[in-house]
Amino acid sequence: MRLNGWKKCIRYGMFLFLLVLTVCSAARAEAPSDPAREYEEGILSYMLTSSGTDSVQEWLDRDSEALFKQPVEWYFLALYQSGTYDYRSFAKQYLDRIPGEQTKVANATWLNRMMTAWMLGRQADEAEIREHIVPGDIMSLIYGLHFGTMTGVRYADPLLLCERQCEDGGFSLKGDFGDPDVTSMALEALAPYRDENETVSAAAEKAVAYLSAVQLANGGYQSFGADNCESASQVIIALCSLGINPLTDERFQKEGGNPITTLGRFRCENGAFSHKEGGAPADITSAEVLCALTAYKRLLAGMTPLYVAEQCDVWAEEPGTQETNPKQEDGKGETGTVTEQDSKEDPSGAETAGKRKTEPYKFIVSAAVILLLILVLFVLKRRKRLTKKNVLCASFIAAALVVFTFLTKFETVGQHYTKEEQKDTIGSVTLTIRCDTIAGEPGAPADVVILPVTKVSVSKGDTAFDVLNRAAREHRIPMDFTGSGGSVYVKGIAGLYEFAYGSMSGWIYRVNGEIMPVGCGQAEVSPGDEIDFLFTKNLGEDLK
Repeated sequence: MRLNGWKKCIRYGMFLFLLVLTVCSAARAEAPSDPAREYEEGILSYMLTSSGTDSVQEWLDRDSEALFKQPVEWYFLALYQSGTYDYRSFAKQYLDRIPGEQTKVANATWLNRMMTAWMLGRQADEAEIREHIVPGDIMSLIYGLHFGTMTGVRYADPLLLCERQCEDGGFSLKGDFGDPDVTSMALEALAPYRDENETVSAAAEKAVAYLSAVQLANGGYQSFGADNCESASQVIIALCSLGINPLTDERFQKEGGNPITTLGRFRCENGAFSHKEGGAPADITSAEVLCALTAYKRLLAGMTPLYVAEQCDVWAEEPGTQETNPKQEDGKGETGTVTEQDSKEDPSGAETAGKRKTEPYKFIVSAAVILLLILVLFVLKRRKRLTKKNVLCASFIAAALVVFTFLTKFETVGQHYTKEEQKDTIGSVTLTIRCDTIAGEPGAPADVVILPVTKVSVSKGDTAFDVLNRAAREHRIPMDFTGSGGSVYVKGIAGLYEFAYGSMSGWIYRVNGEIMPVGCGQAEVSPGDEIDFLFTKNLGEDLK
């Protein structure tokens, strides 16, 4: 069938648009409201979009260098406990990357990675495991208990963990007052041992009471003085491990909600989750929420807790069903495919620092594409080949080119590192970037001084991040960050990333020798200030 004129093209396009809109609206209206499922699908979509993959299986199969830029152990745990996939490629890459005997990482980090390796088929060396469980290190005790639950070998004594309980009923890394995150992790480790020991059972009850008592009025939790998403996620995992439903248990229903409903406050538009309400998307936060949702689903289905897993035979034949959630043990679970958002977000999953104006060339390119489309349609009409198929194909290609042009920032290396022009400078500060805490360790830079003491000019209202960003561009130092404005977060500098040397490692900054209580995007600087960006392995404790 051929179109006789432009009016038919327009009418056909409008009809198609209205038809798609009607179908989508009807499907949305009929879909049941399921926040947990919606959150899970949003996180998976974010995970795939930010990694440039189209499916969970592709994510598992991708190059290891790209794979390990995300919190792979957290994502893997959630996927392993909620879906059936082919882990052969992932296992090979992971087992090639796990730390050897001489690798210097925190004991808890080492145990976490070895636990992941065990799930992927590696046999655990009992003496080696015990060597990394230090009685005075509460996190190594926690992961040692997890390891024992999975393998059936008593690597650690739960009573040693109970001895670390604070008077208020909580657990903490150090000190006499509990912390919701550490308390939740301790409960997750103690849960399988409650029925075999009264001391453990009493400690668990006291810890649950603590979590109920410190819950905020909005249903969430705060750690280190900040209401955050990760704390709520860990509480959900802990309660589910104990068979307590965080959505309905009356002890955890506060005026503003419960641990499940409070997650919605931290959800971003692209499906990811942020550390603080209104903050930027964060991989580690999203991965922890995914684990919490997996733990919750397993509770509802009558399955084992999140940290009770079996070892898989990764070299078995490829699973017959992939990209689906397995049927639950009680036979009442539902299956569902992994979906992605209709349109992908920025591949990095991060916002840019500050608002940028749309470059003029994008409008010029878009106008050229539209003119080219009109020309193509005109030629097709002259040649009497203006069919529906050709019109749709040409229009789709043109629309894709326009979207690609506006969503992509084209910038050469030279442009990126070009020194920016500053106006109204009010003086200068000094900046240094160092990583002394990992000197001599595997993978650490040969020179701990990434940037020596350097003068950087500042303008009124500049923050510590503005200084870092300006110096990094001028001195060609690679830097990776997420968020913008006051919520900006520095993930890596000069190829050195957070969590590279343990779960508490990352970049921290000081102004005039003092570690600041706010993010670097919020701390305004003044002429004469001395700013240090330093890599820490223990939340800044190793910098004092």
